[in-house]
Amino acid sequence: MKRFTLSLILLFLIMFIVACNKDESSHVVEEPGEVEVEEEIEIEPVEEEEKEVFLNTYPLTGIGTNEEVSHRAFGVMIENTRSARPQSGIYQADLVYEVLSEATITRLLAFFHSERPEIIGPVRSARDYYIRLNNGYNGIYVSAGGSPQAFAMFQSGQVDFISGLDYDGRYFSRSSARKAPHNLYTSYDNLLKAAEHAKRSLTVPVPPLPFLEKGAVVLGDKANEVSINYGSNANNVVYQYDEAEKRYIRIIGGDQSLDLETKNPVLIDNIFVVEMGHRVIDDVGRRAIDITSGGNGFLIHHGVVQSVQWTNVDGQILPMKNGEKVGFVQGKTWINIVPKLDSNVTLN
Repeated sequence: MKRFTLSLILLFLIMFIVACNKDESSHVVEEPGEVEVEEEIEIEPVEEEEKEVFLNTYPLTGIGTNEEVSHRAFGVMIENTRSARPQSGIYQADLVYEVLSEATITRLLAFFHSERPEIIGPVRSARDYYIRLNNGYNGIYVSAGGSPQAFAMFQSGQVDFISGLDYDGRYFSRSSARKAPHNLYTSYDNLLKAAEHAKRSLTVPVPPLPFLEKGAVVLGDKANEVSINYGSNANNVVYQYDEAEKRYIRIIGGDQSLDLETKNPVLIDNIFVVEMGHRVIDDVGRRAIDITSGGNGFLIHHGVVQSVQWTNVDGQILPMKNGEKVGFVQGKTWINIVPKLDSNVTLN
């Protein structure tokens, strides 16, 4: 009996000790470990590049400016034969039309508005379709001589014009380096003086061309080189895309188009080649050209080409797609008029 009682006491004692140990372990508090504190990184705000805001936009280039743009443009007839090349001032023209004048010879109608060349020329004779193209931009038309059709338009008051022959020796001058008739030159400032003397308004606004936003993505097929066949090696034109400049250089008769005085190259942002009906009307090879009916064209810029239609909108030859105007990229534009796209134009 004693032995049973002793065993029972020992059992209760062991149970008590175990219970005490459990209670102590349940109250053990672990010391907290080290808490990592993340270092705050100060993020500097990214400054957005401020878009420069201009008061005005040049209507024939789409380029912003704080200069006044309400002055009138001059549309100047520039000779384009070998005897007249290289020309002066055409690299500063905002817009140039190149069109056959007679036989395989082309002539240029160069519009000056955003820049003021110190020398422009050689100035040559007028054609009626150039006058009509000039009137689409409200330009003061500048020429020296002209076809019978052009003189009829002068005499009937269909265009504000300045005759270089009337002001030869005053606001126009002859270069001794070339023979007449390839040597008649003027300047932008002298054209202003001639216009004032001839009582031509200088404040007629220029209807603007349609332009894309700066930096707009231009889609189309690759066009690194554009060749235009005007019927003779001396007058055939090649445009080559300069990746660095993002513009086209111009080559005519195998020679790059450079300014006679400054040697600056003619660099072009837009090339617009359009197909128009041509018809020879006299023994000299002068033409009648249909600039009103519309037709097919290629619009080329930023190294790509897209097929478009052209429409005469109030005298301006504009690219169209699905009845909507297609914008030019901002910059200088040359419009080449040809009889047929498929036989006169090659794209590479």
